[in-house]
Amino acid sequence: MEIILIRHGEPTGALNPNLSATGFENWVRNYNLSKIKAGSFPPKELGGTLNSHFIVGSHLPRSIDSACLCVNKEPDLKLRELREMDIPSHKLPFEFKAYTWLIINRILWLLGFSGKVESFKAAKIRAKCSAEKLQELAMQHGKVAVFGHGLMNKYMAKELSKLGWSSTSKGKQYWSVIKLEI
Repeated sequence: MEIILIRHGEPTGALNPNLSATGFENWVRNYNLSKIKAGSFPPKELGGTLNSHFIVGSHLPRSIDSACLCVNKEPDLKLRELREMDIPSHKLPFEFKAYTWLIINRILWLLGFSGKVESFKAAKIRAKCSAEKLQELAMQHGKVAVFGHGLMNKYMAKELSKLGWSSTSKGKQYWSVIKLEI
């Protein structure tokens, strides 16, 4: 059996302007509505290898769009629980670049300050449940390819490793791949 976790391509919302805390909240919302930028293509070797895979994605546009770009169709199954781990937003009286806000808010989130979004602990539980679901799909279909998100893919891979899957990964950037086999 095989599960391939693929991070989506570069989204149109991957911009890095100066923002207030409120501006960052809007940035996150827009990022979550983003499709894939023109010119962000999957590695050629990826597309041809997924013909026999059951295709799964999150419900977010960048995941669905990535599947369409890579395998010329929408996912066979869209699962909301495969969405990226939430990004909190804390009302700090500063202006930062979007990616600086992202780092600050992720650190606070990891330290337990989740604000109005899912906690890190809850997100890890969701990753565990999602990994178990992917294992069930692999048992049904043999080969599964998942168009997902960076942090969520990382934690699902950890959970699948605990279940006995061996993994190899290529990069952490857009279109990166974690291949798991058992």
